Amino acid sequence: MMQFLPLKKWKSGRYQKEEVIIGLLFCLALIPVLRNISSDNDLDIFYSAAEELRLGTNPYNHPHLDGMWFYYSPLFASVIAPLTLFPVQILKALWMLLGFTMLNRIYILLRHVLGLGYSSRETWFLIALAVISYHAVFINLLYGQLTILMLWCCMEGMYRMKENQSIAGGLSFAMGINIKILPVFFFWYFILKKNMKAIFMITAGIALLTLIPYLYLPADYHTQIMKDWLGLLNPLNKEHVNTVGEGGFTDFASLLTRYLTRTIIRGEGNYSIAALSTKQVFLIQWVFRLFITFLSAWVLLKFIPHKFSGDKAMLAGAAFFMACIPVAFPHQRDYSVMMCLPGAALLLHSYIVTGFRPPKGLQIFTLMTMTLMGLIIFFPLLPWPARHFVMESRIPGWGMFLFIPNLLLWWKRLPDSGILKEGV
Repeated sequence: MMQFLPLKKWKSGRYQKEEVIIGLLFCLALIPVLRNISSDNDLDIFYSAAEELRLGTNPYNHPHLDGMWFYYSPLFASVIAPLTLFPVQILKALWMLLGFTMLNRIYILLRHVLGLGYSSRETWFLIALAVISYHAVFINLLYGQLTILMLWCCMEGMYRMKENQSIAGGLSFAMGINIKILPVFFFWYFILKKNMKAIFMITAGIALLTLIPYLYLPADYHTQIMKDWLGLLNPLNKEHVNTVGEGGFTDFASLLTRYLTRTIIRGEGNYSIAALSTKQVFLIQWVFRLFITFLSAWVLLKFIPHKFSGDKAMLAGAAFFMACIPVAFPHQRDYSVMMCLPGAALLLHSYIVTGFRPPKGLQIFTLMTMTLMGLIIFFPLLPWPARHFVMESRIPGWGMFLFIPNLLLWWKRLPDSGILKEGV
């Protein structure tokens, strides 16, 4: 993660050498990513939906750019709506700036939670983390995605809850849930931790953010678009079961669709080895999600307390929950690997900073998993046939799927912390 540092820090000479290297590395992301200002991406969909909301039409009852639907909240569209008075390039430039600002905050939070100083090992850890994060940052900025925002909401929310700043923590999670629903999985985290205050604050935050548009939108209009929006999110909808239409989906549901159905996906070859029905795929998905639900409970309550303590235990629990999101939730793509970076940071930290060395076989498995995820190989540099194969065969999805057992196998080999504490 880069640190987007203010000018005064440069003038005071308080930059560390790894911060200069990381900053230069992520400045390179600006060169190819700047083309997102002139080419189409998801920000064009956001812009189109926000413009319709500003004009009083319904952005949820029809597709937008290239047949893509707007799945995000009326509040999110409302925030963007004033920018539709200007060319879409203004939104794209501001979104890129916001992305780097959130990366700065994530960097600060990771540095604080891991208790990093400025030793040689800690410097190399930060540089290595920046290198494996580069592809995730690149594609999120290039495609105008929300995953950096989702990662920040989860990290900020966990940190604020840990610091007993429950209002700020609740609003952080509520903002993520209101916009893109993904952090809703953290309700399960706080239920397991019996943190009723956190649950109440998040719920209150969601209610507040849902009701705010009633202050400036006609009540009937907002009620209708809310119903249409929630209808689009219905997990029983067929498009959330057989996930097609956009090549490169990487979640578990997409792996099932790709390999176990005869569904034809435009522009992709045939990889199917079975012909399951939509109902069968639906049942397998929900059995898997139930498995993830129980596994996350065991990891949080029984496994992590033996391996981590204090802030690292909080980070490990959050990292595991975040790593489950791009696998268990539908319509995830290669950019969703951003949610796996806290888990990858913990692996790197144990290897580089603390000197932990797992068995050779596990190290090879970890390298393979991270390569499949796109953390080691920068896929955009590959020739087009290779890039197309990576996407149509769902290689990043297999990497994120394998990352969950990878994390557990790595953590299992860590020495016990010797400290069992209750925390956030």
